[in-house]
Amino acid sequence: MMTEEDWFMAGIYIHIPFCKTKCHYCDFYKSTDFGAKTDFLSALKKEIEWRKRELDGERIGSIYFGGGTPSVLKIEEIREILSLIEVDYQLEKDVEITLEANPDDLTDSFLSGLKTTKINRLSIGTQSFHDHDLKSMNRRHNSRQAINSIKAAQQAGIQNISIDLIYGLPNQTLADWEANVEQAVALDVQHISAYHLTYHEGTVFYKYLKSGKIKELPDELSLDQFKLLLARLKSAGFEQYEISNFARNESYSRHNKAYWERKKYLGFGPSAHSFDHKTRRWNVSSLRKYLQAIEAETSFWETEILSEQDQYNDYMITSLRTKWGISRSYLHANFEPKFHHFFQEQAEKYLISKHMRFEDDVYRLSTEGLFISDKIMEELFYIE
Repeated sequence: MMTEEDWFMAGIYIHIPFCKTKCHYCDFYKSTDFGAKTDFLSALKKEIEWRKRELDGERIGSIYFGGGTPSVLKIEEIREILSLIEVDYQLEKDVEITLEANPDDLTDSFLSGLKTTKINRLSIGTQSFHDHDLKSMNRRHNSRQAINSIKAAQQAGIQNISIDLIYGLPNQTLADWEANVEQAVALDVQHISAYHLTYHEGTVFYKYLKSGKIKELPDELSLDQFKLLLARLKSAGFEQYEISNFARNESYSRHNKAYWERKKYLGFGPSAHSFDHKTRRWNVSSLRKYLQAIEAETSFWETEILSEQDQYNDYMITSLRTKWGISRSYLHANFEPKFHHFFQEQAEKYLISKHMRFEDDVYRLSTEGLFISDKIMEELFYIE
């Protein structure tokens, strides 16, 4: 549960929309129009400057460059963005600053340049160490680059490294997945994010699925891959602190942890989301419209005021995913009785079936509960 001190920490997300190619699984907003990069950076800086008024003395605990592909930025461009934020916002002394990067962008010169900035965490989009997987996903890098990029970052002195992996891919065998996990462990990174493939509408994989060109992996095999992941990473000293996230030595993603703890955050750039406990805001998912609105100094976002029901449902989906779980005290202190009565009624059957456990005033998923977490969260949602 958050302390009073935690409420005064905020995060900043910066969406860099540019991608050299479009991956077959990705539904995040992106653009291949690199000719607009200079105009985008100018507009981004204006948004950063304008929105400093939205914070009321909160300190920034994390900054996250996401995308898109933030590693397509030049070192000087990264430095300029961070310098502006330092001027306009109050940063924690130990602020976590993450850059998402593609393996093929992590050249020796880029990494040495990165060390001259305040970036102190890398999130590398490895996804797989198998060439056939990478080709099917339309990733630009190969398996050799996947391994070498991680080693190069470590040799450059960047120790806080996270890598992304995807399981549940079409035709992915259990042996394929086991080899991926073993390779990740062998590389001695401190953080691994492992996501099951989701077929998002509008993606190439979704079109392939609907046309019959590919088939979803059987649920039983996906579950076996997940179980293998949990067992192997636990034996290698990783702690599962969220359904898809694993860390050694408490090297948690501070930025993502802030999302799950429902801390305030600002999102800059096209499609970026912001949250201030009572409202959610999202910028337009169009680079062209974003640039036009910044130039004209007109609105480029939509806002949703969150009802108590919305806030309760947000708390369910963010908190139950994590090892910190759902606090009964927080539930009673922040929501009307009808919400915590509903929660207790729904949770009781999962306590009996041992898919959930209750200890130290907190409800958490058991290992068995992790395997059916989507079903449990769906039933804990309050819908009138």
